[in-house]
Amino acid sequence: MLQPRDRRISLLATTLAAALLYLGALAVMATIAGWHEVDAQLDPHAAYWFAVAFGAELLAFCAYVLAYRSVATVEHGPRLDLVAATELVAVGFGAFLAKGGAALDSRALRGSGGSKRDGEVRVLALDALEHAPLAPAACAAAIVLLAEGRHKPGLDFTIPWAVLVPVGAVLAYFGVRERRRFVGEPGWRGHVGDVLEGIRVLFRLAREWRTHWLGFVGATVYWAGDVVCLWASLKPFDAAPSVAAIVLAHAVGYVLTRRTLPLAGAGIVEVLLPLTVAAAGAPFAGAILGVAVYRLFNLWLPLLPAFAALPLLRRRFGHSFQILLQN
Repeated sequence: MLQPRDRRISLLATTLAAALLYLGALAVMATIAGWHEVDAQLDPHAAYWFAVAFGAELLAFCAYVLAYRSVATVEHGPRLDLVAATELVAVGFGAFLAKGGAALDSRALRGSGGSKRDGEVRVLALDALEHAPLAPAACAAAIVLLAEGRHKPGLDFTIPWAVLVPVGAVLAYFGVRERRRFVGEPGWRGHVGDVLEGIRVLFRLAREWRTHWLGFVGATVYWAGDVVCLWASLKPFDAAPSVAAIVLAHAVGYVLTRRTLPLAGAGIVEVLLPLTVAAAGAPFAGAILGVAVYRLFNLWLPLLPAFAALPLLRRRFGHSFQILLQN
């Protein structure tokens, strides 16, 4: 078991690694765009948009707590109080979780009597709930752009979202009905079975919407707040595309959530998101700067409540929580 001094070193090391990946990725993107072009955009207009971005991300964080609690309580799961759920969400958003927040979520969502697999299925259900509002919104945005005849983003962005989302919903429905063919099987079939079990839990949430409606509201507000944060971060650099285009750019550039990616996606999102925003019609240099600001609100500011919640979660989960941080 790590001693307190070693824990602090481990947290500082992973946070430093995330910072280096963040800065390194932005430096690479700025080199590709041209440092002169980026420097010319460094004088932001209407900087009050940064306050809008901060408020939107704060709202998104609070909304995610509601979604988290809904997934925890479904099918007689642990009933997390608001404080515990907020602590878990805060730490899960932290860049110092080298394996991503999903490792912590699996332990917390299964409760004291649940199995490891039960926790993993609930994590998959949480991920499905996160994407439940995002996928239809991206599909609708793609259809709007196609109907308007827009060429930014291109057809390779719009057509897949317009077509594959409804097809995926149908496949998910029939897949859940046939999930027993996969659940418990070895290899890839077992992984497919777990994914289908996670989707089944999402369907259960939908059937019991009178009990779990706050979860769907939370997931919707979470993604809406995150999209508004990105859009507002781009506005001072004259790099904000239309509403439909920014929804699609966000969906493509952030398909994997920060709780799934190691180190909250540091170094990965900073590369992917400017490319998708630029494909949506924004100037590349402005997109890089806007994403850099967005990630300050999306990645770095959440570290403050995350560090504050760490000692509280250590007391709540004890040794098992230390193992999560070590791995």
